[in-house]
Amino acid sequence: MSEEGKVITDVALKDSPSVDPLFFDVCLVFVGCVCTVLMCFFGIVANVVNIPLFRRQGYRDGVNVTLTALAISDLGAVTFELAYATIMNPYILEVDLLVSKVVIGFIVGYIHEYFTRVSSVITAFAALERCLCVTRPLKVKAMITTRVAVVVNLSIFLIYSGYLFPQFYSMYFDWAFVPERNRTLYVVFFTSRTASMFPITLYFTDMLLPYCTFFVLVSCSTILFVTLKSKAKWRRLISGSDDRLSHVSTKERKSGLLFMSVSIMCIVLLLPQYLLFTAIIFVRALALDGYLSDLRTVFSAFTNFLKITNCSFTIFIYFKMSTKYRKEFQKMFGKCIPTPSP
Repeated sequence: MSEEGKVITDVALKDSPSVDPLFFDVCLVFVGCVCTVLMCFFGIVANVVNIPLFRRQGYRDGVNVTLTALAISDLGAVTFELAYATIMNPYILEVDLLVSKVVIGFIVGYIHEYFTRVSSVITAFAALERCLCVTRPLKVKAMITTRVAVVVNLSIFLIYSGYLFPQFYSMYFDWAFVPERNRTLYVVFFTSRTASMFPITLYFTDMLLPYCTFFVLVSCSTILFVTLKSKAKWRRLISGSDDRLSHVSTKERKSGLLFMSVSIMCIVLLLPQYLLFTAIIFVRALALDGYLSDLRTVFSAFTNFLKITNCSFTIFIYFKMSTKYRKEFQKMFGKCIPTPSP
Protein backbone atom coordinates (compact mmCIF):
# COMPACT_ATOMS: atom_id res chain seq x y z
CA MET A 1 0.00 0.00 0.00
CA SER A 2 1.21 3.48 -0.74
CA GLU A 3 2.92 5.32 2.04
CA GLU A 4 1.22 8.26 3.71
CA GLY A 5 1.97 11.53 1.99
CA LYS A 6 3.41 9.90 -1.13
CA VAL A 7 3.05 12.11 -4.21
CA ILE A 8 1.60 10.41 -7.29
CA THR A 9 2.40 11.91 -10.69
CA ASP A 10 2.77 10.47 -14.19
CA VAL A 11 6.53 10.27 -13.52
CA ALA A 12 5.92 8.11 -10.46
CA LEU A 13 3.86 5.72 -12.57
CA LYS A 14 6.71 5.18 -15.06
CA ASP A 15 9.71 4.83 -12.75
CA SER A 16 10.27 1.08 -13.35
CA PRO A 17 8.70 0.01 -16.64
CA SER A 18 8.05 -3.73 -17.06
CA VAL A 19 6.59 -3.35 -20.58
CA ASP A 20 8.49 -2.23 -23.65
CA PRO A 21 7.96 1.57 -23.81
CA LEU A 22 7.13 1.50 -27.54
CA PHE A 23 4.51 -1.24 -27.06
CA PHE A 24 3.18 0.61 -24.03
CA ASP A 25 2.76 3.85 -25.96
CA VAL A 26 1.23 2.10 -29.00
CA CYS A 27 -1.39 0.42 -26.78
CA LEU A 28 -2.19 3.65 -24.98
CA VAL A 29 -2.34 5.75 -28.14
CA PHE A 30 -4.13 3.34 -30.48
CA VAL A 31 -6.40 1.43 -28.07
CA GLY A 32 -6.59 3.78 -25.10
CA CYS A 33 -6.87 6.99 -27.10
CA VAL A 34 -7.82 6.59 -30.77
CA CYS A 35 -10.19 3.59 -30.57
CA THR A 36 -11.60 4.58 -27.19
CA VAL A 37 -12.16 8.21 -28.16
CA LEU A 38 -13.92 7.22 -31.40
CA MET A 39 -16.11 4.76 -29.49
CA CYS A 40 -16.85 7.45 -26.89
CA PHE A 41 -18.04 9.88 -29.57
CA PHE A 42 -20.25 7.16 -31.03
CA GLY A 43 -21.57 6.27 -27.57
CA ILE A 44 -22.41 9.89 -26.80
CA VAL A 45 -24.38 10.21 -30.04
CA ALA A 46 -26.09 6.83 -29.55
CA ASN A 47 -27.25 7.59 -26.01
CA VAL A 48 -28.29 11.15 -26.86
CA VAL A 49 -30.50 9.51 -29.51
CA ASN A 50 -31.78 6.81 -27.13
CA ILE A 51 -33.05 9.17 -24.42
CA PRO A 52 -35.59 11.14 -26.52
CA LEU A 53 -36.62 7.98 -28.37
CA PHE A 54 -37.64 6.28 -25.12
CA ARG A 55 -39.43 9.47 -24.05
CA ARG A 56 -41.37 9.50 -27.33
CA GLN A 57 -42.44 5.90 -26.75
CA GLY A 58 -44.00 6.99 -23.46
CA TYR A 59 -43.67 5.87 -19.87
CA ARG A 60 -46.87 3.86 -19.53
CA ASP A 61 -44.92 1.10 -17.78
CA GLY A 62 -41.57 0.86 -16.05
CA VAL A 63 -39.62 -0.61 -18.97
CA ASN A 64 -38.91 2.65 -20.80
CA VAL A 65 -38.16 4.39 -17.51
CA THR A 66 -35.45 1.82 -16.81
CA LEU A 67 -34.07 1.99 -20.36
CA THR A 68 -33.95 5.80 -20.13
CA ALA A 69 -32.04 5.56 -16.85
CA LEU A 70 -29.67 3.08 -18.52
CA ALA A 71 -29.09 5.51 -21.41
CA ILE A 72 -28.38 8.35 -18.95
CA SER A 73 -25.84 6.30 -17.00
CA ASP A 74 -24.24 5.06 -20.25
CA LEU A 75 -24.00 8.67 -21.45
CA GLY A 76 -22.24 9.65 -18.22
CA ALA A 77 -19.85 6.71 -18.56
CA VAL A 78 -18.79 7.48 -22.14
CA THR A 79 -18.50 11.24 -21.46
CA PHE A 80 -16.12 10.83 -18.53
CA GLU A 81 -14.20 8.08 -20.31
CA LEU A 82 -13.70 10.51 -23.19
CA ALA A 83 -12.19 13.02 -20.75
CA TYR A 84 -10.04 10.28 -19.20
CA ALA A 85 -8.76 8.95 -22.54
CA THR A 86 -7.93 12.46 -23.69
CA ILE A 87 -6.00 13.58 -20.62
CA MET A 88 -4.13 10.27 -20.23
CA ASN A 89 -2.73 10.47 -23.75
CA PRO A 90 1.00 9.74 -23.27
CA TYR A 91 1.89 12.65 -25.56
CA ILE A 92 0.18 15.12 -23.21
CA LEU A 93 2.82 15.64 -20.53
CA GLU A 94 2.50 17.19 -17.10
CA VAL A 95 5.12 19.70 -18.12
CA ASP A 96 2.36 21.28 -20.20
CA LEU A 97 -0.14 21.35 -17.33
CA LEU A 98 -0.55 23.03 -13.97
CA VAL A 99 -2.54 20.09 -12.63
CA SER A 100 -1.08 16.59 -12.53
CA LYS A 101 -2.59 14.25 -15.11
CA VAL A 102 -3.09 11.72 -12.33
CA VAL A 103 -5.31 14.15 -10.41
CA ILE A 104 -7.58 14.57 -13.43
CA GLY A 105 -7.34 10.85 -14.15
CA PHE A 106 -8.42 9.92 -10.63
CA ILE A 107 -11.40 12.28 -10.65
CA VAL A 108 -12.82 11.53 -14.10
CA GLY A 109 -11.79 7.85 -13.89
CA TYR A 110 -13.68 7.20 -10.68
CA ILE A 111 -16.75 9.10 -11.92
CA HIS A 112 -16.64 7.06 -15.13
CA GLU A 113 -16.41 3.88 -13.06
CA TYR A 114 -19.39 5.05 -10.99
CA PHE A 115 -21.58 5.45 -14.08
CA THR A 116 -20.37 2.12 -15.48
CA ARG A 117 -21.36 0.30 -12.30
CA VAL A 118 -24.70 2.09 -12.16
CA SER A 119 -25.32 0.93 -15.75
CA SER A 120 -24.61 -2.69 -14.85
CA VAL A 121 -26.96 -2.56 -11.84
CA ILE A 122 -29.71 -0.92 -13.90
CA THR A 123 -29.22 -3.62 -16.55
CA ALA A 124 -29.59 -6.24 -13.82
CA PHE A 125 -32.78 -4.55 -12.60
CA ALA A 126 -34.16 -4.45 -16.16
CA ALA A 127 -33.34 -8.14 -16.64
CA LEU A 128 -34.96 -9.01 -13.31
CA GLU A 129 -38.04 -6.96 -14.18
CA ARG A 130 -38.40 -8.67 -17.56
CA CYS A 131 -37.76 -12.08 -16.02
CA LEU A 132 -40.55 -11.54 -13.49
CA CYS A 133 -42.86 -10.20 -16.21
CA VAL A 134 -42.44 -13.44 -18.13
CA THR A 135 -42.75 -15.77 -15.15
CA ARG A 136 -45.32 -13.79 -13.08
CA PRO A 137 -46.89 -11.34 -15.57
CA LEU A 138 -50.06 -10.33 -13.71
CA LYS A 139 -48.45 -9.71 -10.34
CA VAL A 140 -45.42 -7.86 -11.67
CA LYS A 141 -47.33 -5.52 -13.99
CA ALA A 142 -49.38 -4.39 -11.03
CA MET A 143 -46.35 -4.15 -8.74
CA ILE A 144 -43.65 -2.55 -10.94
CA THR A 145 -45.43 0.60 -12.08
CA THR A 146 -43.87 3.67 -13.66
CA ARG A 147 -43.56 5.32 -10.25
CA VAL A 148 -41.85 2.26 -8.76
CA ALA A 149 -39.41 2.12 -11.69
CA VAL A 150 -38.54 5.82 -11.21
CA VAL A 151 -37.93 5.31 -7.48
CA VAL A 152 -35.81 2.18 -8.01
CA ASN A 153 -33.62 3.73 -10.70
CA LEU A 154 -33.12 6.95 -8.75
CA SER A 155 -32.22 4.87 -5.70
CA ILE A 156 -29.59 3.00 -7.72
CA PHE A 157 -27.96 6.30 -8.74
CA LEU A 158 -28.04 7.65 -5.17
CA ILE A 159 -26.99 4.51 -3.30
CA TYR A 160 -24.16 3.70 -5.68
CA SER A 161 -22.73 7.20 -5.22
CA GLY A 162 -21.35 5.72 -1.99
CA TYR A 163 -18.81 3.98 -4.23
CA LEU A 164 -16.98 7.30 -4.55
CA PHE A 165 -16.56 7.84 -0.80
CA PRO A 166 -13.80 5.28 -0.01
CA GLN A 167 -11.98 6.22 -3.23
CA PHE A 168 -11.55 9.90 -2.30
CA TYR A 169 -11.46 9.38 1.47
CA SER A 170 -8.05 7.69 1.22
CA MET A 171 -6.38 10.48 -0.79
CA TYR A 172 -6.29 14.23 -1.09
CA PHE A 173 -5.14 16.77 -3.66
CA ASP A 174 -2.75 19.63 -2.96
CA TRP A 175 0.04 21.71 -4.48
CA ALA A 176 3.55 20.28 -4.29
CA PHE A 177 6.92 20.88 -5.88
CA VAL A 178 7.79 18.04 -8.27
CA PRO A 179 11.58 17.86 -8.83
CA GLU A 180 11.22 15.83 -12.04
CA ARG A 181 9.19 18.67 -13.54
CA ASN A 182 11.06 21.46 -11.71
CA ARG A 183 7.76 23.14 -10.99
CA THR A 184 4.83 23.16 -8.57
CA LEU A 185 1.86 21.02 -9.59
CA TYR A 186 -1.52 20.09 -8.16
CA VAL A 187 -0.92 16.42 -7.30
CA VAL A 188 -2.38 13.39 -5.52
CA PHE A 189 -1.34 12.42 -1.99
CA PHE A 190 -2.22 9.06 -0.45
CA THR A 191 -3.04 9.16 3.27
CA SER A 192 -2.76 6.66 6.11
CA ARG A 193 -6.45 5.86 5.56
CA THR A 194 -5.53 4.04 2.34
CA ALA A 195 -4.74 0.83 4.23
CA SER A 196 -8.12 0.77 5.95
CA MET A 197 -10.02 1.60 2.74
CA PHE A 198 -8.22 -1.01 0.61
CA PRO A 199 -10.34 -4.01 1.73
CA ILE A 200 -13.55 -2.02 1.18
CA THR A 201 -12.69 -0.75 -2.27
CA LEU A 202 -11.35 -4.03 -3.63
CA TYR A 203 -13.12 -6.85 -1.77
CA PHE A 204 -16.52 -5.16 -1.57
CA THR A 205 -16.91 -2.65 -4.40
CA ASP A 206 -14.62 -4.39 -6.91
CA MET A 207 -15.52 -8.02 -6.17
CA LEU A 208 -18.69 -8.64 -4.17
CA LEU A 209 -21.02 -6.09 -5.79
CA PRO A 210 -19.95 -6.64 -9.44
CA TYR A 211 -20.03 -10.43 -9.19
CA CYS A 212 -23.43 -10.30 -7.49
CA THR A 213 -24.62 -8.15 -10.39
CA PHE A 214 -23.28 -10.68 -12.89
CA PHE A 215 -24.97 -13.48 -10.94
CA VAL A 216 -28.34 -11.69 -11.25
CA LEU A 217 -27.77 -11.12 -14.98
CA VAL A 218 -26.81 -14.76 -15.63
CA SER A 219 -29.68 -16.09 -13.51
CA CYS A 220 -32.30 -13.87 -15.13
CA SER A 221 -31.03 -14.59 -18.64
CA THR A 222 -31.12 -18.33 -17.97
CA ILE A 223 -34.64 -18.19 -16.52
CA LEU A 224 -35.80 -16.02 -19.44
CA PHE A 225 -34.36 -18.44 -21.98
CA VAL A 226 -35.86 -21.53 -20.35
CA THR A 227 -39.25 -19.90 -19.71
CA LEU A 228 -39.60 -18.45 -23.21
CA LYS A 229 -38.61 -21.76 -24.76
CA SER A 230 -41.16 -23.71 -22.69
CA LYS A 231 -43.91 -21.15 -23.34
CA ALA A 232 -43.23 -21.18 -27.07
CA LYS A 233 -43.50 -24.96 -27.12
CA TRP A 234 -46.74 -24.87 -25.12
CA ARG A 235 -48.30 -22.21 -27.37
CA ARG A 236 -47.40 -24.13 -30.52
CA LEU A 237 -49.32 -27.10 -29.12
CA ILE A 238 -52.50 -25.20 -28.24
CA SER A 239 -52.63 -22.19 -30.55
CA GLY A 240 -53.17 -23.93 -33.88
CA SER A 241 -54.25 -21.17 -36.22
CA ASP A 242 -54.84 -18.55 -33.50
CA ASP A 243 -52.90 -15.63 -34.98
CA ARG A 244 -53.55 -13.39 -31.97
CA LEU A 245 -51.97 -15.83 -29.55
CA SER A 246 -49.08 -16.32 -31.94
CA HIS A 247 -48.57 -12.54 -32.14
CA VAL A 248 -48.50 -12.21 -28.34
CA SER A 249 -45.98 -15.04 -28.15
CA THR A 250 -43.74 -13.38 -30.74
CA LYS A 251 -43.92 -10.00 -28.99
CA GLU A 252 -43.08 -11.53 -25.62
CA ARG A 253 -40.23 -13.53 -27.14
CA LYS A 254 -38.69 -10.47 -28.81
CA SER A 255 -38.92 -8.46 -25.59
CA GLY A 256 -37.28 -11.26 -23.65
CA LEU A 257 -34.54 -11.69 -26.25
CA LEU A 258 -33.83 -7.95 -26.19
CA PHE A 259 -33.14 -7.93 -22.46
CA MET A 260 -31.23 -11.21 -22.70
CA SER A 261 -28.99 -9.69 -25.39
CA VAL A 262 -28.35 -6.54 -23.34
CA SER A 263 -27.57 -8.68 -20.27
CA ILE A 264 -25.20 -11.01 -22.13
CA MET A 265 -23.38 -8.08 -23.75
CA CYS A 266 -23.02 -6.47 -20.32
CA ILE A 267 -21.51 -9.65 -18.84
CA VAL A 268 -19.12 -10.36 -21.72
CA LEU A 269 -17.81 -6.80 -22.03
CA LEU A 270 -17.61 -5.85 -18.34
CA LEU A 271 -16.33 -9.12 -16.87
CA PRO A 272 -12.69 -8.64 -18.04
CA GLN A 273 -12.45 -5.39 -16.04
CA TYR A 274 -13.50 -7.07 -12.81
CA LEU A 275 -11.25 -10.06 -13.47
CA LEU A 276 -8.44 -7.50 -13.66
CA PHE A 277 -9.57 -5.98 -10.35
CA THR A 278 -9.59 -9.48 -8.84
CA ALA A 279 -6.06 -10.09 -10.11
CA ILE A 280 -4.93 -6.84 -8.48
CA ILE A 281 -6.12 -8.17 -5.11
CA PHE A 282 -3.95 -11.29 -5.36
CA VAL A 283 -1.04 -9.89 -7.40
CA ARG A 284 0.30 -6.96 -5.40
CA ALA A 285 2.67 -5.94 -8.19
CA LEU A 286 -0.30 -4.88 -10.33
CA ALA A 287 -1.27 -2.16 -7.85
CA LEU A 288 -0.88 1.50 -8.78
CA ASP A 289 2.53 1.70 -7.09
CA GLY A 290 3.59 -1.87 -7.98
CA TYR A 291 6.36 -2.74 -10.41
CA LEU A 292 3.80 -4.16 -12.87
CA SER A 293 1.60 -1.06 -12.83
CA ASP A 294 2.35 -0.32 -16.49
CA LEU A 295 1.23 -3.85 -17.43
CA ARG A 296 -1.98 -3.13 -15.56
CA THR A 297 -2.31 0.11 -17.57
CA VAL A 298 -2.04 -1.85 -20.84
CA PHE A 299 -4.73 -4.31 -19.71
CA SER A 300 -6.90 -1.40 -18.57
CA ALA A 301 -6.70 0.21 -22.01
CA PHE A 302 -8.35 -2.88 -23.51
CA THR A 303 -10.88 -3.41 -20.72
CA ASN A 304 -11.88 0.27 -20.80
CA PHE A 305 -12.53 -0.03 -24.53
CA LEU A 306 -14.77 -3.05 -23.87
CA LYS A 307 -16.67 -1.12 -21.18
CA ILE A 308 -17.29 1.79 -23.54
CA THR A 309 -18.44 -0.65 -26.23
CA ASN A 310 -21.02 -1.99 -23.77
CA CYS A 311 -22.28 1.57 -23.12
CA SER A 312 -22.48 2.35 -26.84
CA PHE A 313 -23.80 -0.72 -28.67
CA THR A 314 -27.19 -1.07 -27.01
CA ILE A 315 -28.64 1.11 -29.79
CA PHE A 316 -28.07 -1.75 -32.27
CA ILE A 317 -29.91 -4.23 -30.03
CA TYR A 318 -32.85 -1.85 -29.58
CA PHE A 319 -33.07 -1.11 -33.31
CA LYS A 320 -32.89 -4.78 -34.28
CA MET A 321 -35.24 -6.24 -31.67
CA SER A 322 -37.74 -3.51 -30.75
CA THR A 323 -40.39 -2.63 -33.31
CA LYS A 324 -41.52 0.43 -31.33
CA TYR A 325 -37.98 1.74 -31.05
CA ARG A 326 -37.37 1.18 -34.75
CA LYS A 327 -40.54 3.04 -35.72
CA GLU A 328 -39.71 6.02 -33.52
CA PHE A 329 -36.14 6.01 -34.83
CA GLN A 330 -37.41 6.16 -38.41
CA LYS A 331 -39.86 8.93 -37.53
CA MET A 332 -37.02 10.95 -36.04
CA PHE A 333 -34.49 10.40 -38.84
CA GLY A 334 -36.73 9.81 -41.85
CA LYS A 335 -37.44 6.79 -43.98
CA CYS A 336 -33.89 6.37 -45.23
CA ILE A 337 -33.19 3.73 -42.58
CA PRO A 338 -34.10 0.25 -43.90
CA THR A 339 -36.37 -1.87 -41.74
CA PRO A 340 -34.84 -5.27 -40.89
CA SER A 341 -36.98 -8.27 -41.67
CA PRO A 342 -38.81 -9.71 -38.63
